[in-house]
Order: sequence, then structure tokens, then C-alpha cells
Amino acid sequence: MFVFIALALRSKSKNQNPRRHFRRAGIAFVTGLALFFVTVAVTDEVEEPVDQTASADEDAEKVTEEATEEEIEEESKEDSEEEEAAAEAEKEKEESIEAEKEASIEAAEKEKEESIEAEREKEESIEEASIEAEKEKEESIEAEKEASIEAKEESIEKAEAEKEKSIEEAEAKAEAEEEPVEEPVASKDGLIPVSLYRVVDGDTVNVIDDSGQELKLRLLLIDTPETVHPNKPVEPYGKEASARLTELLNAADQLYIEYDSGDKTDHYDRHLVYLYADDVSVHEVLLKEGLARVGYIYEQQRYLSEFRAAEQYAKDRGLGIWSIPGYVNEGGEGFNSEEPEPEPEPTSEPATSEPATSEPQQTTENFQNCTELKKVYPDGVASDHAAYQSKMDRDKDNWACE
Repeated sequence: MFVFIALALRSKSKNQNPRRHFRRAGIAFVTGLALFFVTVAVTDEVEEPVDQTASADEDAEKVTEEATEEEIEEESKEDSEEEEAAAEAEKEKEESIEAEKEASIEAAEKEKEESIEAEREKEESIEEASIEAEKEKEESIEAEKEASIEAKEESIEKAEAEKEKSIEEAEAKAEAEEEPVEEPVASKDGLIPVSLYRVVDGDTVNVIDDSGQELKLRLLLIDTPETVHPNKPVEPYGKEASARLTELLNAADQLYIEYDSGDKTDHYDRHLVYLYADDVSVHEVLLKEGLARVGYIYEQQRYLSEFRAAEQYAKDRGLGIWSIPGYVNEGGEGFNSEEPEPEPEPTSEPATSEPATSEPQQTTENFQNCTELKKVYPDGVASDHAAYQSKMDRDKDNWACE
């Protein structure tokens, strides 16, 4: 029994499992106890010589030792297998723990990377949203600015339109209050088509008729400032009158002339006519724009009242020739563009009752202006007449106060 207990204690030092140690100790104790009772029982029943008992004890001990050694080897083998299994399990556990740790680390790193990526995407999204919002804000500001500019321009245009409308209404009202100026419209039967050859000045034009003949025209009932007078400077608004007449005639598709009753030509073979650019009377245009005055010495006066009204329109508004105080010689013909010539000194010779010769006629018939001359000579005088003065012959056609 002690041997078994000793073996049990020996196995204790090798076995790390307490339960297994107590189980083996119990087995050794029960085995020793059984052997003890067997030995006592056999000794009581059979008396053998002492040497046989010793031999039996030795044999039993030998058997027991062999059994114990086999059991110890088996247990050692089992212990070794269990230890290997435990080591393998521990290794697997450690590997499992390591794998779980690595998986956890990888998962954490992956999660961290995903978090960083998500954060980066979030920042990019926020930045893009901010840029988009800024762009939309700039576009909104630009749109508001453009809308404001357009509204301002529309307001200015509207104000200008209203202003122009107001001016037009005021002018229309003023014209309505005045005596209407009607353009003289000749009957189609009395209009003769011609084509422009050249403009001499504001009231003289050369044209070509249908037969190809050149006609020099003197426009009836108007007088414009001189531009081609050989002994006078160009008078104010003379060039403007010529340019305006040229413009009207060049812009027309067709020119027409109209004769009045009475003589068709003057003593210079100039055709006395009314001139039209399409259906527009150029006489009335020049009068209404202040580039001509009403002037006449001939009997043809068909549109005199209409021309007077057009002249009054420009005169009331101070247009053109009427913008210069005293420029238009309203008491006579022409324009006051130069100083009057000095009066001749009176002769000291006594007057006689003899008929006046050509020389006395020049001194006694000295008129200050055309108004005085036309009281005596309504049609004017030629250059060989005693009353002729060069200052009264404005167009230098050798006929004064025509």
C-alpha cells in the first residue's frame, strides 16, 4: 500500500492536473488495500512455508511493479498526449487570438481608413458645396446686377421716350394752334418730269428735260443768301441752303417742275418754276427750315400765302437766317450782309428845265434801296438804266431789283 501511495505521490510531481492526481492516488490506495486484504486472507487460509510466501510476495510485488510501471508509462503517455493536445490547443488558441487580434487590427485600420476616406469625401463634398454655393451666389449677384442695369436702362429709355413724346405732343399742340402750313400740291397734269444736272445756289438749279435739253431754273417766290456772287462774300446760310437743296434733289426718285400763269421765262431765259422732289415742294422746305425768305418780283404768285406761312414758322422759332438780328432785309429785297454804299455828293450846278441827259439821270434817280426803286420801276431796271446800281443787282445778271 505504501508502494502504491509512493507511486501516486511520484505521479503527482509529473501530473499537473489535480483531479487526475487524486484519481490516481485513489486507485493506488484501493489497489493496495485490496492487495492487503488478499494477502491477509491467503495467509490465514493457507499456511505455506515462509520462503514460498516471500516468493509470492516478491512475485506479487514484481507483478505490481510491472503493472504500476505500465500504468505509469500509459499515464505518462496519456499525460504527454494530453500535454501535447493542451499545447496544441493553447497554440491554436494563441493563433486564434493572434488571428483575431490581427483581424481586429486590420478591421480597425480598415475602419480608420474608411473613416478617413469618408471624412475626406465629406470635406470634399463640403468644399464642392461651398464652391457651388459661392458660384451660385456670384451668379445671383451678377444676375441681380444685370437686372438692375437693364431696369435702369429701361427706366432711362422710358424716361427719354416719355420726354420725346412730351416734346412731340407739345410741338404738335403748338403747330395745331398755329395756322397750318400746307404744301402746294400741283395737279399731276401740270407736273413735268426732269432730272438734276447741277445746283447753282439755293434758288437756282440746272436740270435736263425729257428731250435732253438743259434748263436753267429760277425758283419762284423764294430768295436764298448768295454763295456765287462775284463781288460779295458768301452770305450766312448760303452754303447751308445750297447743301440742303442738293440733298433734297439727290434723295428724290423723280424731280418735277411746275409753271405758273404768265411768263415761263425771265429776260435771262431762266425758267420760272416751282420745283418738287418727288411730291415735296423744295421751296417750302427751305422756307420752313429758315434757309430762304419769301421774295418775288414777278407776277407768278400761286403759292404766296402758303410760302408766307412756312416763312413765319421759321421766323417765330428763330431758325436759320432768322437767328441773326437784322440779317433779313424785311424792308426790301435780299440780306444785309455788307455796308451800304455812300450816297453821292450833291452837285453844285443849278438845275435846269432842259430834258435830263443820261448823266443827270444817274444823279437825280439815285434810290437808296430796291423798295424805293420799285415804287417807280416795279419790274426793276437794267444795267443801262440811269437808276441802275450794282449793289441792287445781287445776282449780277445786269438787272437790279428784279
